[in-house]
Amino acid sequence: MSRLEQKERDATGQTSTGGWDGSFPNNGLGARGRWRFVCFGGLALLWFLIVILRLWNLQVLEGGRLSDKAVRQQEARVDIPARRGGLLDRHGAELALSTPVQSIGVFADRVEDPGALAATLGEILDVDEAALLARLRRGGFQWAKRFVSLAEEERARELDLDLLHFETETRRYYPHGSVASHVLGTVGIDHEGQAGLELRFDRQLKGEAGVGVLHYDARQRRYGRQILEPTVPGSDLLLHLDLQLQSLVHMELERAMEETKSQAGTVVLMKPDTGEIVAMASAPNFDPNQLSRTREDLEKQRNFAVSYMVEPGSTFKVLTAAAALEEGLVSVDDVFDCEMGGMWIHRRRIRDHHPYGLLTMPQVLMKSSNVGIIKIGYRLGERKFANYLHRFGFGRPTGVALPGEAHGLVRPLSRWSGSSLASLAMGQEVGVTAVQMARLFSAIANGGTLVQPRIVRAVRHYGKPAVELEREPDRRVISPATAATMQAILERVVENGTGRLAQIPGYRVGGKTGTAQMVNPETGSYVNGAYMASFCGFAPVNKPALVGVAMLYDPRGQHYYGGRIAAPLFGSVMRRALRRLDIPPADAFPRSPEPANRIPEGVLTDFIADPLGEGSERAGLIQEPAPVAPPSRSRESAPSAPRRPAEPARDWASFDTRDRAAAARELARKAPDMRGLTMREAFSVAAELGIDIEPNGSGLARAQSPEPHAALQPGQVLQLYFGLSSLQPVEAGYASAGGGG
Repeated sequence: MSRLEQKERDATGQTSTGGWDGSFPNNGLGARGRWRFVCFGGLALLWFLIVILRLWNLQVLEGGRLSDKAVRQQEARVDIPARRGGLLDRHGAELALSTPVQSIGVFADRVEDPGALAATLGEILDVDEAALLARLRRGGFQWAKRFVSLAEEERARELDLDLLHFETETRRYYPHGSVASHVLGTVGIDHEGQAGLELRFDRQLKGEAGVGVLHYDARQRRYGRQILEPTVPGSDLLLHLDLQLQSLVHMELERAMEETKSQAGTVVLMKPDTGEIVAMASAPNFDPNQLSRTREDLEKQRNFAVSYMVEPGSTFKVLTAAAALEEGLVSVDDVFDCEMGGMWIHRRRIRDHHPYGLLTMPQVLMKSSNVGIIKIGYRLGERKFANYLHRFGFGRPTGVALPGEAHGLVRPLSRWSGSSLASLAMGQEVGVTAVQMARLFSAIANGGTLVQPRIVRAVRHYGKPAVELEREPDRRVISPATAATMQAILERVVENGTGRLAQIPGYRVGGKTGTAQMVNPETGSYVNGAYMASFCGFAPVNKPALVGVAMLYDPRGQHYYGGRIAAPLFGSVMRRALRRLDIPPADAFPRSPEPANRIPEGVLTDFIADPLGEGSERAGLIQEPAPVAPPSRSRESAPSAPRRPAEPARDWASFDTRDRAAAARELARKAPDMRGLTMREAFSVAAELGIDIEPNGSGLARAQSPEPHAALQPGQVLQLYFGLSSLQPVEAGYASAGGGG
């Protein structure tokens, strides 16, 4: 074969043997070429395996961590607080609302120099630099400051830092400051209710928070925002409170606290037919807009109307009398021997402040005789008395829908001592709240039905109609006849008994005074010299529109009896409340007939020696066998009861209008000042002085002829002109007015 043919065969890939034998062609690689090919294939395979392993590591082993890191670099999630629901009074006035305000946060993971940023923000936002630096070092999203001012917001925006986040939040605002603060409560910086209705209905008020996402590019510049979960606004609470009534109650309570030097106090106004609480005030007060977390401010948040339990004292005698009347064990004609003011009960001396002899059943309440009411309680007996305690709801919460409500204290019958019935009959050995007492007197005022006190009318969910709250069904506890009899008796207590300073010109008022020694909640023993003065009542008697409870705790002024300081507070509050509600005076209605058990006429007289029965409640607290004079008070030592100072003779002008009926007796030779007296009081004074009067008009005496202090000739008729329009309401100092009980 020639060389040319050999080259052609090599070019066509044929072997020198002249055909295809299935062997691998040499192609001129040789051993060295084949080795290089194998190495290259091995390296390629190794590289492929490394890539696969790396992908496995990135996608599977570290996929979650890297994905989260990418999200943190590109996105930032923020919670969007929902608008908190409002609190509205019965007329739609806003008592609590949420206003928009800016808060500033920091994405700490993007901060390169936390120390420098903490120093800068600490200066312009007025926050603690060290605390802010500690938060930044924790990473993630951190708040720099919540609820910043406009000036602070502007300074922060001037920094032009993308790592700062400005979030529009809502801040709780109470437009009327301290008015109803104990009822409304407070909200913390994280939109959580902390007290009052804000705490009790926190779940409904705060709504549902939303979720938002902020998007960032590779250079960490924000370029968008997305709402993942929208917010659901909170529900509104529609209350029974009346803003104007609440404001005047707040003002009157503050004034009474100042004048009587009381350490605390509370007033409750409630509609007796429905249990709607239209006003509830406690003192000391606080402004929820400027509340700090100091212990003093936290103590001020206590709602004394529902959370403070006290012995009621003589106001509880109403339950004893009503229960005995309901059982038919006493009548208004029954006469009780009060044993000249003292009796022994199981080696315990029970005393009245004044030595009373024979008193009718109504007179027992009017004089607030401890001995008399104990004898009424003994007719009732332990088992029946315990039954009425539970029937009227004592010892369990009223369901007023406020947090921290005290149950009260009613010991089981098995734990009563030999003197427990006597103590309970006059308001000892039992713990009650102001709302529970309002419930008791509402049952008297509305004809014998026990109603549930209510302060929230309805919940109005966002975009939906309001839903009324469920309430317990009313239940009858005494008959209408018993309630009518008690109404008439309590009206006499105010007209001629211990509650005279609760009178309201032009209106018929019923109620009962109380003075109880305060109990140390830690030891369960009485606090020497510390008393709780109270008055519970309703008006107008002919058609009760409101029940009121006024309590003043530990008064340290000149007087501490309920009839002297709590009754005037009740009268002042109730007078303004009736005018606010446009309740017509008593002259607009015919006087209702006496109940079946008519009150004897003798009950209305014979109050000259002790017209106010002062001190009769407190006297029952003394357990020594002999009378003990109350010690003098000292602000440095434990407070004790002041001695009653002898009152010097005063000129007529120094007397309050409510004192004039008694003061007229001192001026028999001159024309008495009848101005401000009712027609009945005027006839009573005239009968005592032996003078003739001729009335003109109706209401209260506005003018007279001859003028006050003018010489009155024998047989001369005193002309009196009655009316309502120009009467000056009695708003003299609580401590200086006469009263007792």
